[in-house]
Amino acid sequence: MTPLMITDIRKSCCDKGFDLVTAIFLDNENQNLDGLRSIDDKCIVILESATAQKESPQIGVRSGDQYIRMKLKINHGFCVGEAITFNGMNKT
Repeated sequence: MTPLMITDIRKSCCDKGFDLVTAIFLDNENQNLDGLRSIDDKCIVILESATAQKESPQIGVRSGDQYIRMKLKINHGFCVGEAITFNGMNKT
């Protein structure tokens, strides 16, 4: 299980019907993961995964954060601040 927290959700200007979602990887030991919801990894498109070299407050990412940017269909039902996980993905 790979826990993440959603830090930003924006409508995609290129793909109607999709949102661009940013989430940072969480440390299992230091976070309250009550209410952790799972995303089916077949329903997403991963656009980017990286470690932030500088702070990007507009998407809720701080320097050093490991983050992921993905594309989800608009009716995903997730919100900023929500803890999520992907089944089948592992943090390396």
